[in-house]
Amino acid sequence: MSLAAIGALGFTGCIAGEDDGPCVSDQMFFAEQVWAPILSNNCIACHTSNGVAKDSSLVLRGSSEAGFLDTNYEIMKNAAALQQDGMSQLLAMPTGGTASRKHPGGVAIQPGSDEFKALEELVNRFNEPSSCETNLSATFTGVQLATPAETLRKAALSLVGRLPTVEEEDAIEAGGIRALDPVLDKMMTEETFYTRLKEIYNDQFLTDRYLGNEDAVQLLNDIDYYNPYWYDQFFEGANAEPKAMEDAIDKYGAWNADDLYNKLRSWTNRGVAREPLELVAHVVRENRPFSEILTANYIMVNPFSAKAFMLGDDLPFKNDSDPNEFIEAQIPSLPHAGVLSSPMFLNRFPTTETNRNRARARMVYQFFLGTDILKTGQQPLDQTLITEVNPTLNATACQQCHVEIDPVAGAFRHWNGRAAYDPMTPPLDDMRPPGFKGEKTPYELLPQGLQWLAPRIAADPRFALSAVYIVFEGLTGQKPLVAPQDPKATEFSTEFQAYLAEYTEFSKIAHEFEASGYDLKVVVKQIVHSPYFRAKNSGALDAAGKARLGEVGMGRLITPEQLHRKIHAVLGYPWRPRAYEDNGGTYDYLLRSDAYRMLYGGIDSADVVKRVISPNGIMANIGERMANEMSCIAVPRDMWKVPEERMLFPYVETSFEPEDKNGFPVEPAVVAIKKNIQHLHKHILGETLPDGHPEIERTYKLFLDTYREGVKGMSDASQPEGKYSTWLAGPCRVENDYWTRTPLPEEDRLREDPNYVIRSWMTVVTYMLSDYHFLYE
Repeated sequence: MSLAAIGALGFTGCIAGEDDGPCVSDQMFFAEQVWAPILSNNCIACHTSNGVAKDSSLVLRGSSEAGFLDTNYEIMKNAAALQQDGMSQLLAMPTGGTASRKHPGGVAIQPGSDEFKALEELVNRFNEPSSCETNLSATFTGVQLATPAETLRKAALSLVGRLPTVEEEDAIEAGGIRALDPVLDKMMTEETFYTRLKEIYNDQFLTDRYLGNEDAVQLLNDIDYYNPYWYDQFFEGANAEPKAMEDAIDKYGAWNADDLYNKLRSWTNRGVAREPLELVAHVVRENRPFSEILTANYIMVNPFSAKAFMLGDDLPFKNDSDPNEFIEAQIPSLPHAGVLSSPMFLNRFPTTETNRNRARARMVYQFFLGTDILKTGQQPLDQTLITEVNPTLNATACQQCHVEIDPVAGAFRHWNGRAAYDPMTPPLDDMRPPGFKGEKTPYELLPQGLQWLAPRIAADPRFALSAVYIVFEGLTGQKPLVAPQDPKATEFSTEFQAYLAEYTEFSKIAHEFEASGYDLKVVVKQIVHSPYFRAKNSGALDAAGKARLGEVGMGRLITPEQLHRKIHAVLGYPWRPRAYEDNGGTYDYLLRSDAYRMLYGGIDSADVVKRVISPNGIMANIGERMANEMSCIAVPRDMWKVPEERMLFPYVETSFEPEDKNGFPVEPAVVAIKKNIQHLHKHILGETLPDGHPEIERTYKLFLDTYREGVKGMSDASQPEGKYSTWLAGPCRVENDYWTRTPLPEEDRLREDPNYVIRSWMTVVTYMLSDYHFLYE
């Protein structure tokens, strides 16, 4: 591909000269002209950590490793500085070598060829770096981005599960997209943001597997420095006295002894199960460097898990009866290393006598170094070629993975399969010694191996990229693109362009993340600003242009948890089978695994660990049921309120009929109805439509057709009894307070719809709630 072609794809910075064509940054030149056509095609087979050139000065990193292009750029730069008979080694060796030293692989590149000229240009660039900068703006030419107001709405719903406030909308209207960051900063102080953050990281850690029953506390059983069933003291043994029971019932707000037991069990289990996710939230909430999720020398506890961890009763809780309050604490006998030493993390990714903590090490690479270590070597292996004793240590085919993974696994040696810590566990002589990136853990620090390892992982450039990957997937629903492997494939160039654009954007965000002192909120803001979050339409692009972009922008089916929050935010009521007071417990359809959470594409972190991102028939039916039931609940209740308190119907009343008894339009009512339809499109779907817009007219026609059918049906004696009754259906009536179920005075109730206006509005709201723009983002 020519440099002009690269410029056409948008990888330009400045103009080098009138006749020189687009100015391309050194890193982009390397990726386009050297890595893709040369290194990945001719060199990577030998020049890897387990290839025949593994002992040379040019050992390249594979495309499965986070940041591999930046890493390989530096490797090539160092190799280019080495001279061989007065010539850069980077030019001498691939052409066969020189008189003093031949290339073991023979002639890989012919002198004077396009490949040689590209290498020659790269060496020149290493010697005289270009001032050009990578600029991806032209890459997204033809892509329509969401307006600042649309971006604000999407960000508010995604991050904090609510609609933007009037003040936030005014700020964006006045300042445009540049005014978004202060608004996002404030949003990221709201508790719902931390709920969202925990959801994002649980999609990775999957530790919510242990949230139910006693699934978490039972994992602490038989470990002598834990007391997981501490609450049994109120029900068994010498402490089970009536007075102690009564005091506990009063303190914890229980109804009776059974309720007390269930509360203490649930709150203790929640505190233990959620500890690693609470650590993530705590570090971000306190504006600490995000690396502290690995280096924290403490564990997060609530008042109940603190007792399970035998931490005494003198911890500084603000309210020692609040299961949602988490604070830092230290278990004296344990060398804490953030998530790495979390009992739930270690149990979720256990070890065995044969696995020897390699699964845990693989997760470290995946979560915190952005690298799927299993893809760094040949998969699957041809086992017939492995004849060495202890192949993970000695077989060449195994070394590419195990050279990286086994030293990290060694750092977990003192933590058994149930996360019990034993500082006396000896290292294994038949594995590579504990360490990281060639550095060995000092012998005297082996019992604190994770504490030695954690800061080294956090200092690795891949740590920043891994955080970008996770937040990106959480906010967009799309996994980061994987670099294509086969340069000879027909779609390689297009796929590589899509990957390279995303790679460049992520690298920029990662560098800003590092420069901020690892403030994760910077990553969130940068992703929200990026085209990968804001892209709205690519209709102006041809098929090749769309393929080059990969997966960008809006169009993600929102998760059941997000849909739950969106319904509540937009309608004012959650989707439940009924509302009732049960001291904190609720039956939200989309949050419960025994209701619709799993059926609507959610996960249980145990057997189902991947979200469904493309709807199926069951999910479509759930969306339709939600739209019908929520319009039944929300429309009458909103119209029952005084106009200034309404979310949905500020411009109409139940008496506003579009036509009189003779079928002639009632103009003032029609104007008000269309104005309210315009409001609903903005409020429910985020669409700002001008007066007379075709979509407003279509929605009005739906309202009018429903109204006409209802009025005609109510006056038709031949219709089945109840089909067109003047009464609202039972669940739709407003007869009590939604939250407390307290009956309303008879004169304040809304039961009837004599002119079919309420039900006509219910049809409109059902239509909007089942719309693509409501169920997707």
